[in-house]
Amino acid sequence: MNKSAFIFFTFTLLSSLSLFAEEQDQPFDANLPAVINEANAEFVYKFLLAEIAIQRNDLNAGGHLYLDLAKLTKNEQFAQNAARLGSMVRNGRLALDAADVWSKLDPKSPDAQRVLAEMYIASGNLAKARPIVKRILESDESKGEGFLYLNNTLTRVENKTNALRFIIEIAKPYPNMPEAHFAVAHTAHMAGDFTVRDRELNIIDKLKPNWETNVLFKGAIASQDDPFKAIIEYEKFIKKNPKSNSVRLELAKLLVQTENYDEAKIHFQKLVNSPLASSELSFTVALLALETGDDKIAEKFFLQSLDRKYPNPDQVYMYLAKIYALRNDLKNTFVWVDKISTGPMFVESRIFGAQTIQMSEGTDSAIAYLDQFKSLDRQEKLKLLQLKTSFLYNDNRYPEAIDLMADEESNFSDSAEFFFDYGLLYEKSNDYDAMEENLKKAISLKPGYATAYNALGYSYADRNVKLDDAKRYIEIALSIEPQNHYIMDSMGWVHFKLGNYDIAYEFINKAFAIQEDPEIAAHLGEVLWKQGKKLEAQSIWQTYLEKFPENAVLIETNSRFTQ
Repeated sequence: MNKSAFIFFTFTLLSSLSLFAEEQDQPFDANLPAVINEANAEFVYKFLLAEIAIQRNDLNAGGHLYLDLAKLTKNEQFAQNAARLGSMVRNGRLALDAADVWSKLDPKSPDAQRVLAEMYIASGNLAKARPIVKRILESDESKGEGFLYLNNTLTRVENKTNALRFIIEIAKPYPNMPEAHFAVAHTAHMAGDFTVRDRELNIIDKLKPNWETNVLFKGAIASQDDPFKAIIEYEKFIKKNPKSNSVRLELAKLLVQTENYDEAKIHFQKLVNSPLASSELSFTVALLALETGDDKIAEKFFLQSLDRKYPNPDQVYMYLAKIYALRNDLKNTFVWVDKISTGPMFVESRIFGAQTIQMSEGTDSAIAYLDQFKSLDRQEKLKLLQLKTSFLYNDNRYPEAIDLMADEESNFSDSAEFFFDYGLLYEKSNDYDAMEENLKKAISLKPGYATAYNALGYSYADRNVKLDDAKRYIEIALSIEPQNHYIMDSMGWVHFKLGNYDIAYEFINKAFAIQEDPEIAAHLGEVLWKQGKKLEAQSIWQTYLEKFPENAVLIETNSRFTQ
């Protein structure tokens, strides 16, 4: 038999064996003698088929074959394997049948009893699970751990009310055990019975007042409604139990969530050398230090995260490079930038490097730095080209930027983003025909390019030309991105130019509510002025000039109307 025929035969047989195993419904009798007592041909064949199935990731078939072998050989290890595989593929019937066989073959095994009980609970058959769970708890020395494990298992029961009745009965013989009350409280919470939940939590407070598990649960409940209530709960506990790292960690996370960064940093710094310490924790402390403006502490803990083998070191290198850039230390900035030699952050690091050089040494040096990177893919090359042109653009060197784009046009002839940038450069050079040609080229390459439609329509509106075309292009943009505040502003602006001041106000005011952008503020003031609300207009311009004193549009608009 050739190889392909053997594989076909094997998988046909695997499928039939799986179906056969599923159809078997005869009760298993562990007292009957084993059918297979030695490694005969049938045993070897079925065992090999099970191994092949597992190797080919058909865990369901492998599990059924192991269960079949367990019944034939009366070997509990095969039943255990079958139960494990059934759980892995979420085949509840297989897992339950295998656990049943395993528990009958090895009735004294606590593991077998636990798995069987877990399978009954997961399937919702709490009546069959009840006597098994009671026996396990009666014989278990660490009953507390048993209740906590049971607590997790009950989360899989669909009918939470039934789960609550079940655990109340199971916990009844253990009135002085905090873990038993906790299992009831947790299940009551899932079932929505907050009266029972709170009653049980109060009992736990009396039985074991400094129990971390209980306070963490209460904090999690409180934080769902009001994080500040949980913070108060955790802070009271930490004051009495300063060595409680688990509660301190949750407190620190909530402080970050509520933007109390200074307080969060204090707690994270106490945790960073505790038993919970990790590279991720060091990284978190470093980020918080940056957030609070403490670059020296940030550097210390970024370095510590590297020492502790942070899984994404390039991310740390970038943060360290940014710290040294803020200190105007160009040499050490590039020590860290240059450590990123490959990978997804390579181009980002070189862009940051170029921006740093541009600020300290000027545009020509920054462009020369970028020119040395040749072995890039097409998208990466476009990113660097866009950065070069933006440097020239910001220096008002529009002809040079256009020449740079012209040299690269043949390499990006199918890139909508390239022609979009090209069009905006021509607009700055007041070559509106070339601008229009390139923006329309971008739209033809990418028909859903809302930003290009918006740019073309806004340019017409701002120059007070082709207003009907402007409105049509902006309407298309808004239909593609209806929540884009810049496009809303453009729609308002074209209505302003058309003399529809009330409609203009609706669009621009909505855009301004989403994003208090200085140029939108300038437009909103103009609309208000035309509506006769001159004091409101002046108030908006003055307010946003204080926030954005160098914004050219705001400066020009305010000067035009108030001087």
